[in-house]
Amino acid sequence: MENNKKRVKNEIERVYNLIKNEKEKAEELLRLDLKKRVYEAHRIATSIYTEENTKKHTHSKEHNFQTIKNALSGMIYNEGRGYIFISDEHGTNLLQPLNKKLEGKNFLEFKDANGYEFAKKFVEVIDNKTEAYDTYYWYKNKDSLNAYKKISFYKYFEPYNIAIGTGEYIEDFENKLKKDLLRKIQSIRYGDNSYIFIFDLKGNTLAHLNDSLVGTNRLNKKDKSGRYVVNDVIEFAKINGSGFMEYSSIVTPSKILNTNSKISYIKLFEDWNWAMGTGFYLENLNKEVEKRKALLEERKEEAFNKIILTVFIVTFIFILISFYISKIIANRFKKYRDDIKKEMENAIQKEKLLIQQSKMATMGEMIGNIAHQWKQPLSVISASNGMLKFSKEFDTFTDEEFNEATSAIDNSIKSLSTTIDDFRNFFNPNKKYESFYLEEAFSKTFKLISSQFKNNNIEIIEDINNVEIYGLENELLQTFINILKNAKEELVKKERGERRLLFIKTKNKGTQLKIKIKDNAGGIPEAILENIFEAYFTTKEEEGGTGIGLYMSKQIVERMNGELTVNNVEYSFEGIEYKGAEFVITLNL
Repeated sequence: MENNKKRVKNEIERVYNLIKNEKEKAEELLRLDLKKRVYEAHRIATSIYTEENTKKHTHSKEHNFQTIKNALSGMIYNEGRGYIFISDEHGTNLLQPLNKKLEGKNFLEFKDANGYEFAKKFVEVIDNKTEAYDTYYWYKNKDSLNAYKKISFYKYFEPYNIAIGTGEYIEDFENKLKKDLLRKIQSIRYGDNSYIFIFDLKGNTLAHLNDSLVGTNRLNKKDKSGRYVVNDVIEFAKINGSGFMEYSSIVTPSKILNTNSKISYIKLFEDWNWAMGTGFYLENLNKEVEKRKALLEERKEEAFNKIILTVFIVTFIFILISFYISKIIANRFKKYRDDIKKEMENAIQKEKLLIQQSKMATMGEMIGNIAHQWKQPLSVISASNGMLKFSKEFDTFTDEEFNEATSAIDNSIKSLSTTIDDFRNFFNPNKKYESFYLEEAFSKTFKLISSQFKNNNIEIIEDINNVEIYGLENELLQTFINILKNAKEELVKKERGERRLLFIKTKNKGTQLKIKIKDNAGGIPEAILENIFEAYFTTKEEEGGTGIGLYMSKQIVERMNGELTVNNVEYSFEGIEYKGAEFVITLNL
């Protein structure tokens, strides 16, 4: 339906544009035609004048002019409407072939229907010795009531100081143009013998498929239902200008149609009062629909069979591919599983190695601590033993001095034994989760490393809550030692005389415990702050740093479902501003 509507609309729009363009060009075409006629008459007059003046026995000038008039009188064109006229410089008509009574009559003071003195244009052309177009309104033949627009063309003829001219009414020229266009439109056929029909607003048929209908008035013709179809078409065009109209056609191009139902696109050409249109019969459309429906059904059946076959083939191919892919995926998953298992075993081995390395590194430091803490008791034992030997040799000591010396030796031996027990407990491989108190854990830590801090004049400011913790005590002690040891190594770099401070503060809120350890060593360079918890990352290669201490500390805290972080902080203590690194251990109680 849409395709047919589009087709008939395009056809009418094409014809409409043809008529419009031809009408718009009509006046220009008329001017060209008038100029062509006058130029032809001018050539004839020039030829006669030249020929007569070259003869041996020449006639008079008046005789020669009469010859020219006779020749130009025969130039009748446009079905007898067009003719050549001549006027002199006074506005006197010298040649009027269709009305000899007007010859010799002066038109200088004549005015057209609008008061325009058109004869003065003749005089102007003669005075200026030129050519020109003119437009005025004059009465046609015996019709003295209606003035019609007329275009004329004049050209100066020098030998007789006259103007040769011709003219044509626009309406007459347009009527000729209409006939030519209607003849062309009458022959248009497209599609299945479709045609263009045109009526004027009085109901006269101007173009139709049936030539016998052209020129007849069909305003009162009815269809089978009694409807005045032509009248309805004209009224539709007058009211709507253009659009689609459905009706029952009086005339059909084919006798095989059972119904006359038709849809036409109607358009009004207002300048000429023409209602034009073309359309298509619904019966033809329905036949085409049925034909296409049958074709689609046939194609659907073929397509359905092809789809079934294609689906079967594709399904079979997909099944084969899926089996193949499944096997590949299964093999890859097995390989991935084996690789993951292998990587996990390697990771566990690396973890064990890291722990062992961390323990060994700590053990080396602890041996140094043992040596520090044994120096004093060993010195007391050595001194007491020397005093006993000296007194025995000279037999000078009393019972009180003897008891004092042996007592000092006993106390020193106990101190040595306690130190050994403390370090043995630290290296105990016990991995059992158990409850312990934070204050006691720090006390054990200080016993193990206190000598290093005392020897380097490091002040430890404690604010520790005695909170009960459930976890791995020795592992947490190792974390404390790693953090405190790193702080000590940075603090000893400070100049002599500068205070070396280490703050340990705990705070518990609800089920969460925070342990903050900060120093005043100036902080960690920002460039490496994010890397210090990475395995084997160290800035102390020359001092024998392994880069596993802080890495293991973070692993230990996270195994206890905690978190270890570090930041540089600025703070005030006793009225002095300091900057340092702050490690924060967060544990869930």
